[in-house]
Formats: sequence, structure tokens, C-alpha cells
Amino acid sequence: MTATTWILAADGNQARLLKGVNLLKEGQQSPEQEVFRWEPKKAQDIMADKPGRSHSSVGPGRSSMEYSSDPVREEQQKFTAEIAGRIDDYAAEGAFDRLVLCAAPQTLGDLRGRLSDKARALTVVEIDKNFSNLPTEKLIASVRSIMFET
Repeated sequence: MTATTWILAADGNQARLLKGVNLLKEGQQSPEQEVFRWEPKKAQDIMADKPGRSHSSVGPGRSSMEYSSDPVREEQQKFTAEIAGRIDDYAAEGAFDRLVLCAAPQTLGDLRGRLSDKARALTVVEIDKNFSNLPTEKLIASVRSIMFET
């Protein structure tokens, strides 16, 4: 029986999960795919509502408050957390034996921090490249060449 290999290709806005890939097999493959998308918003759209005003601790003054972090980055982290949650659910169900993570460096770091211990234990390789826009065959070939380079 061969191991069930899944490939996740992600960046901060989209991800594709290829299910049941045979990395040892050359040629055409049509694995089942699950696609995740997040519609990126501009910071000005996220920050359309002003953060508000606060009262001074001394005196009658009030001052405007600032956003404490990058709202676009926070949205990307929520998206990555959603993907990690799905992967964790699949890992708990025993849906795959091996996971290959291909992600833009920042997204890869976010995934590492959010995946469960079980999903991380099933991860056989991490590739810090954004392969999310590659056609399926090119994605599989790229992963194969990185994993089996001599």
C-alpha cells in the first residue's frame, strides 16, 4: 500500500490542496483539489472605520487612537489559521499519511505556528516558495524535483 501524499500550495491570499498525489509516478495526474480563497482588501478598506478616541487619564483631553498592527497582515493570518484548521481536521481523520507544504515564506511561518502536532509530524518537506499559481502538473513536478534532487 502506498502512502497518501497531499500537497498544500499557499500564499497569504489563496491555497490549493492536492489530495492523493503520487510523487513517484511521472506523467499526467488529476488529484482531487480543494481550493481556498481570501479576497484581499486594502488597508484603507479594512480601516474605513476610524479606531476611535480615548479620554486622557489626566485632564479633560481626548486623543485619537491608532491601529496597533497591520490589518492586512491580520487578515492573512486569519486566512492561514483557517487553512491550518482544515489540515488539522484532515490529519485527525487520518485522511493523509504525508503532507508537503509549499508556501510563500511568511505564510509558511504562519502555517508552522498554527498546525497541530499531528499535522506537523506528517509533514515530510517544507518548501519556502509560492507555488500557489502553478498549474497542477508543474506544481507536482516542482515538488518532485525538490524532494528527489540528486
